[in-house]
Amino acid sequence: MRFKRASLSNYRNIELAHLDLDSPRVFLFGANGQGKTNLLEALGLATALRPFRTHENRVVIGPKLDVAELIYELDHEDLGETRLRARIKKTGKEVWIDDEPVRRLSDFVGRYPTVILSSNDMQLARGTPGNRRRFFDAFLCGVDRAYFSALQTFMKLLQERNALLKRNGSAAALAAFESQMDEPARLICRTRERTIDALMARASRFHSELSVDKESLNVEYKRSAEVVEPGDYLAILETNRKRDGYLQSTGKGPHRDDFTLFLNGMPADDFASEGQQRSITLALSLAIIEYWKSEFGFMPVALADDALSELDAKRKDRFWSVLDAELQIIATGTQLPASSRSNDWKRIEVSDGTFRA
Repeated sequence: MRFKRASLSNYRNIELAHLDLDSPRVFLFGANGQGKTNLLEALGLATALRPFRTHENRVVIGPKLDVAELIYELDHEDLGETRLRARIKKTGKEVWIDDEPVRRLSDFVGRYPTVILSSNDMQLARGTPGNRRRFFDAFLCGVDRAYFSALQTFMKLLQERNALLKRNGSAAALAAFESQMDEPARLICRTRERTIDALMARASRFHSELSVDKESLNVEYKRSAEVVEPGDYLAILETNRKRDGYLQSTGKGPHRDDFTLFLNGMPADDFASEGQQRSITLALSLAIIEYWKSEFGFMPVALADDALSELDAKRKDRFWSVLDAELQIIATGTQLPASSRSNDWKRIEVSDGTFRA
């Protein structure tokens, strides 16, 4: 897949922009705080209408209107040339494909994949469990629509159960929500375990190529509750109902799971250097790109938000050397990567929400 053109209006600090992106390599440069990351975030919405920096619609809507609008023209290996239009409102989102409205978001998710390589994720190993869940959930929601639907359902029910706990809801009222949470919780856990194993087989190989000393990479999926068979999660919720009521929050379930990263058999959060942590995240992102290509037969677009700024020269060179030649990459930074100046980069200067090629 490749972005050819994009138009944005009232998206964060971007009042109005029309961009020609029809190049295998696009580099957005300029000072910090000018709108480079805002544009990458907007392009990333093409995958699942989920901004990678927030879960709240109101945050991405600019000050001029009560709606943000995005239009993408894409070239897709299977779907051909496509025009996407999305409107983000405080109360919801709407999307059209070639002027046909999409009725269910789950029918849209994953058709137009992007992979974010963000500087915010570079310390994934030392970040919070919530950050790691967000990273892996973003991947899983794109490649598995059943997972996306299950996660949506589970999080909505979880929010409603927590609200009942805070209001000291009756056992009968709680049980009504709990009975609906068992099946999506089981699907979430099962998909995480199966797909993360497949992803890590690829990530380990990429990490070996990126790392200077050929370190080994592994991940352990840590469930907060053993949810395997039908009824497992329902029983856990019933057992912990009194404790959850006291804390006014659901203490166990997929929303508390974690993914622990290991480097050479040691926990990466304790033993990995800054450069090693960045190599881990880049290896995972490259593995996600290859997963899309090998499992579905088409290439996502890589959106690299200042992702290599603190890597040493050797790791940067290794990263550029393992990129697939068919991959479109749209990157941000203050200067073009020195190791790739020979590539055909389209350069766009960004200043105060405006873009100039």
